[in-house]
Amino acid sequence: MAEEVDDKASGDVVSEASEQKSIIPEPEPVKVPDVELTVDGFGFMPKQVSMDKSKKIGRNKSKELKEILAPEAEASPCSSSSNIDIVRRFTWKTKNRMTVQVITYGATITTIHVPDKKGVPDDVIAGFDTLEEYFQPRNPYFGGTIGRYANVIRNATMSVRPMGRMYMLSSNLGPNHCNGGYVGFDKVNWRSHVVGNKVYMSHVSDRFHEGYPGTVMAQLCFEVTCDNTINIEMKCTTTEPTIINLSNAPYFNLAGHHRGAESMYDHIITINADKYTQVDDEGLVTGEKKVVGGTAFDFRVPRCLKTMLPKIPKGGYDINFCITQATAQDLTFHARALHPDTGRVLEVYSNQPGLQFYTGNRLPDPDRIVAALSGGGEEEGAEQSESEASAEDEEFRDVDGGADDQGDVREGKEHYGYVPLAGKGGTFYKKHGLFCLLPQNYPDAINHKNFPNSVLNPGEVYVHRIQYKFGILLGKYV
Repeated sequence: MAEEVDDKASGDVVSEASEQKSIIPEPEPVKVPDVELTVDGFGFMPKQVSMDKSKKIGRNKSKELKEILAPEAEASPCSSSSNIDIVRRFTWKTKNRMTVQVITYGATITTIHVPDKKGVPDDVIAGFDTLEEYFQPRNPYFGGTIGRYANVIRNATMSVRPMGRMYMLSSNLGPNHCNGGYVGFDKVNWRSHVVGNKVYMSHVSDRFHEGYPGTVMAQLCFEVTCDNTINIEMKCTTTEPTIINLSNAPYFNLAGHHRGAESMYDHIITINADKYTQVDDEGLVTGEKKVVGGTAFDFRVPRCLKTMLPKIPKGGYDINFCITQATAQDLTFHARALHPDTGRVLEVYSNQPGLQFYTGNRLPDPDRIVAALSGGGEEEGAEQSESEASAEDEEFRDVDGGADDQGDVREGKEHYGYVPLAGKGGTFYKKHGLFCLLPQNYPDAINHKNFPNSVLNPGEVYVHRIQYKFGILLGKYV
């Protein structure tokens, strides 16, 4: 008996221990997530000033008023939502080698790195390296969220039904209102929080800010998926009837943001629209819709920009297309852009009825003849007048409410027709070097009864969804 107990004790204990070792599972290798999201800081907001004073500075350009407001000269044209000082940056990285960065200032997309057909990633949208550069007056809304109303409202006036009250908006583009005014949604620092791989941003626009009625609560949601798709959802509610038309303005060049006009001309564009909104000589919509068939605006079949741009008398596209939408469909295909050499493809989807197609016509043009005025005289051979020389920068000055550059010319200072716009990595952005595809409602829809409704009433929720899908075309394009 003792021997049996000893055998059992000595033999079975070893076998049980070996069995326990075999039962313990081996540690699995750490899985790399399909999408990784990180957060860091991008900078700090400058000193905030009164909205009313910033509007006054922009609207009144007389020397007397400048002298009165001289102590406010250092004031920033931007604003901070609820006194948030830190500008945060969110970075998504996918397993397919795509990198997207968004900052809370202006809810701005600053970077989109996508690979080409050889697997080499490159940044395909314009932007700046530092936060201070995004504050500059000449920033043409690079990657920013546009609101309350994207595009132009003629004469900066509107009548909101059913009450029929007339409202005067800020006139930051000549006599007209453009992209939300002097301090639009692209010039505020949004509140933010993260849920999984989604980033939510919110901002409260006060009643009568830039002249708009109603207090508006806006919320954005940014998400990047493993199939190299950027999803943006925009929602708004209001306390009284007002107009809402949000959009996002990334400036693309699928060959690389630094490649310039030559590569931009090679893009092949498709737009799902059989009509466009007619504009007058000032570029403002007339309320008339025209058929694209037989015109230079027909992109229902793929067209190369190199062959289409010379057909446009004003030097490039800046037009709203009326998207062909299905009756029961949430997201509609809006446009497709292809760069054959790199193989990069971009598709844009949205639930809005319009798409603004812009080819960077007002970016600085190095081919312009320089006009230098000194002491009231013009140099020999200069063929550009004072007004023409300053026309190129008119949009940037007026949008930001900056100083009157023409006053410097009248005082005998030199004025040049071409002033470079420096961007990321020492890149200089030039005319036709980038293009925009902005899903939106029609421009000035509030003043045209035949345009889609743009009024948001209390109890309703404005919802705008955008998808930017990036892909690669393998082989030759036919």
